[in-house]
Formats: sequence, C-alpha cells, structure tokens
Amino acid sequence: MIVVNTSPLILLGKQGMLHILRHCFEHIAIPASVSGELLKKKESPEALAMKQAVCEGWIYVEEITVLPFLSNTASLGKGEKEAISLAHQHHCVLIIDDDTAKTFAGVAGVEAHGCLYVLLLAVKKKFITPTQARILVEGMIRDGFYLSTEVYAEFCALVCSDGK
Repeated sequence: MIVVNTSPLILLGKQGMLHILRHCFEHIAIPASVSGELLKKKESPEALAMKQAVCEGWIYVEEITVLPFLSNTASLGKGEKEAISLAHQHHCVLIIDDDTAKTFAGVAGVEAHGCLYVLLLAVKKKFITPTQARILVEGMIRDGFYLSTEVYAEFCALVCSDGK
C-alpha cells in the first residue's frame, strides 16, 4: 500500500493513466482532503478516474488527524499535511511531487517520491515502455508539471537504462 497526494492523481488522471498506480502498488490510500480537492472539478478526467478507482476498491479514502508538528506549518497545504500524516500512520511510501512536502515527510520518517518514481517503476515492471514513459512525462509537462531540463534528461537516461 502507498499514500498518494493530489498532484500525482491529477497528473496521471489527466493522462488517462491513473491505473499505473494500481499496477505498481495495488492499494492506494488518500486522505479525505485530497479526495475533496480532486473532486472540485467533478467532470474532469482525473476526478472521473479517481471515482472509478474508489468504486473498484483499489483507491480508498481515509480520515486522518494531522501530525502535531505539521499542524501549524504554513508552507504545506491541508492535503499535503494529511498525506504525510497518513503515510506516517501506515508506515508506507508517500507519492507527492512538492519538494517542501518531501522534506517534511522525511522529518516525519516517511519515504517520499514523486510521479517520476512511479513511471520509472512502471517501466521496470514492464507495464509501460520507456517511450510511453517519456510521452507521459511530456504530456504531464504540457498539463503544468514543472520539470527542469536536467531532471528530465536524468529521468530519460534512467528509463532507457531500466527499460532494456
């Protein structure tokens, strides 16, 4: 099981690839605030994909009490605080793209990775090809995902070496 924050759900959902999470991790927990944030755009591809995943039972929504040291942290949103707290409670990996949130997750003892980690894992598991992974990243960038050219180049190199 893993915990996923809003950004990866939106990015993968917009690409029609939310099911990559299922193939990589099987069961996904999300905090209630992440679900609420995602469902604000009721008919968006990502909201529809998440609703379907919840109906199928591989994404489930959980209420969580935020860890005390995160409660007054102004640099994190409610969803990020809850996602870190939920991953801490379940002693599992967190998928979150925000670097500040990853730092706070580390302080909480939570292993945190972003969308690129998920795509790399999907290539390793041969669920997608290296070419598909690059196309997905390019689509995510078009949809607003920020990625430096250096990180993109490193990702492409890793995907190609792992995809062989």
